[in-house]
Amino acid sequence: MSENKDTLAVLRKQSFFLAMGLILLVDGALACMVKADFFPFTLSQIWPVFVIIAGLIVFGADLFIFRRIRTSFLFPSVMLVILGSGFLVFSTDLFHVSFRKIISVFWPVVLIVFGIFLLAVYEIQRINYKKFPYMQDDTLEEDNY
Repeated sequence: MSENKDTLAVLRKQSFFLAMGLILLVDGALACMVKADFFPFTLSQIWPVFVIIAGLIVFGADLFIFRRIRTSFLFPSVMLVILGSGFLVFSTDLFHVSFRKIISVFWPVVLIVFGIFLLAVYEIQRINYKKFPYMQDDTLEEDNY
């Protein structure tokens, strides 16, 4: 059991270092390209791309290291991509209304939609329990520390 616990600790560190190294490498390269005027945007306009990249890389690093989708990484990764995409729409002025104005008017709708989404996910998982590979306890025995 101790050997498995040590192996899991090493895998976690590898996953963390792989994700952080890739995030810094890709975000740094993107920042250099923006500063070198490869893109018609400024850093203040495309900062949400860094958030999207972080979400994609965290998901990919976990999948690469553990060879499966773990729910403990899936939800944060998806949320980073969704939030980054939402912020990108406003920071690049695709909408001519400010983010603050949209949220101040539609925040109850956002809560309702998010609640409906969570209830739908719950119901789909409840009905199709056997078909979801990540529905089994994705915490390994060694995770209980």
